[in-house]
Amino acid sequence: MYGWLAVLVSAGVGCNQEARAQVATDPLGPLYCYQIAVAAQLDLDHAVQLCSAALSDAPGRCYAVALDRFHGLASQKILQLCRAATSLAPVSCYARLDSIGTLTEDQMIAYCTTACSLGPPPAQVASPACLDGAARFTDLSLQSAGELCQASRSAGPVQCYIAGQQLHELADSKVVQLCAESRRCQYTY
Repeated sequence: MYGWLAVLVSAGVGCNQEARAQVATDPLGPLYCYQIAVAAQLDLDHAVQLCSAALSDAPGRCYAVALDRFHGLASQKILQLCRAATSLAPVSCYARLDSIGTLTEDQMIAYCTTACSLGPPPAQVASPACLDGAARFTDLSLQSAGELCQASRSAGPVQCYIAGQQLHELADSKVVQLCAESRRCQYTY
């Protein structure tokens, strides 16, 4: 048991260095992520799952690189590894641990998966600009607009939704799911 812990501690230094940087958010990040994931042959529903509330295109890039690099790793495991990624650090971490050869796939994925995207802390209340923009610039019902804007920090989800309507293969409800921000992490001050 202590050998496993020592491997994780030694690998952790290299695996988590990128996590220290603050991550910039792009309101269209979920859409860019989605397009990359679909181009990597991920089915539409799983691409939405991977890219929902993404801060950038990083989860899609992570998925595409991991799929290309780790041929023996199941697609579902790659989804788990890359969900909420803010860089390619999960792929680098997994590769490093895999080269050591003492951990199981599940142990490596659990260790290398992004636990908390480093972005701005969640808003205390949702942005009124988001709901206003949804009412003025979309034909969403009030309930769908509320789902889109619930944890918003800006009108970014509306920008994402409007741009996402160009993805004709997705229903509006999937675009709402893709573009809505989420509160995944607890922040303490």
